[in-house]
Amino acid sequence: MVEFELWWLLIIPFFFALGWISARIDIKHIISETTDLPVSYFKGLNYILFQEYEKASESFSDALRIKPDSLELHFIQGNILRKLGKIDQAINLHNKLLNQKELTDQQIESVKAELIQDFFTAGFYDRCEKLINEISNNQYEEFNLNILLDISIKQRNWSSAVKYSFEIEKKFGKSQRLQVSHFYCELALEELVKNKKVQSVKNLEKALEINKNNTRANIIMGEIEFEQKKYVNAIEFWKKIEFQKPEHFVLIVKKFLDSYDQLNKTNECLSQLSHYRESYQIDQIDKYIFDYVFTKNGAEKAEELARNNLIKKPSIEVLDQLFSAQASKDNKNQDIKIIQQIVKNTIGNRLFHICNHCGFKARQHHWQCPACNSWETLSTELIDSTK
Repeated sequence: MVEFELWWLLIIPFFFALGWISARIDIKHIISETTDLPVSYFKGLNYILFQEYEKASESFSDALRIKPDSLELHFIQGNILRKLGKIDQAINLHNKLLNQKELTDQQIESVKAELIQDFFTAGFYDRCEKLINEISNNQYEEFNLNILLDISIKQRNWSSAVKYSFEIEKKFGKSQRLQVSHFYCELALEELVKNKKVQSVKNLEKALEINKNNTRANIIMGEIEFEQKKYVNAIEFWKKIEFQKPEHFVLIVKKFLDSYDQLNKTNECLSQLSHYRESYQIDQIDKYIFDYVFTKNGAEKAEELARNNLIKKPSIEVLDQLFSAQASKDNKNQDIKIIQQIVKNTIGNRLFHICNHCGFKARQHHWQCPACNSWETLSTELIDSTK
């Protein structure tokens, strides 16, 4: 057993005093740093918090007049100017910084990194690449590769995009499989335009090899077979979507129906579609079934189908189908036509494909969000934006 010594008690107040002194030194340092910043800096931060970027820019301009040597203030102001679309002002700000201040090598590269973002936003990709070659610090390697990747995507240079993606994955361990599989799909579509089906299929196979859940590759494979009137093959490719991401099936429902129709197996198809709708809650399948029944069996059968669906699961979309069928049956009934138009206008103002990453709304589906450039983030079904 360890014996207790009375002198140990002296250690406790000693360490307490040491901690108190350290804390006081840190607090004084923080206070001195904080009070050194101009009031306009804090006003600017508050405006950024509430996304009032014009006012934030004015506040940071005031702060820069008080502390013109602060790199951080320049970088914040440059970022705000990019958000406001004032790219020329951001470029001038950073160029003046390079020309007027005596900077260390590391600071110069930091300013160049800001300029690269300015040039990229402005679409001056050649200037971006020139500056990237001037930056030697390994600290910016990942940043540079991501810029080069984004430039490749903007220029639709998919082979380069594949190269830079794999380099990022290899060096920094960040998976790029999802987007690389889409790059191969883009390459496949380019080959299809040139009527190079064999090369197109090879790219689609690479897409699936990299990401087995890439439904887009199977959709395109099926479309290639569909165009060649190989309907059985097309159906087999599209059936694979159920085991990848079943919610994507809605993207090919019409051609799926058309393929079965060409094979005179409509009932089998309708049974399959009912299975998808019930098993995976893909409500929009009902619209395609309604359109098919309307075209093949006429307005009366379509009206009956819409009424039954409305009873089972009421929605404004199904109500629109019901009025469409009724309006077709009775062309002279102006009241039905007026109601139908009101319903259509309401749907048109509410239903969108919505990006779950940035909230962008689109009338048609995109594999890559036009706003934030994320892949597979737009909903495949139309979503009520008011909910």
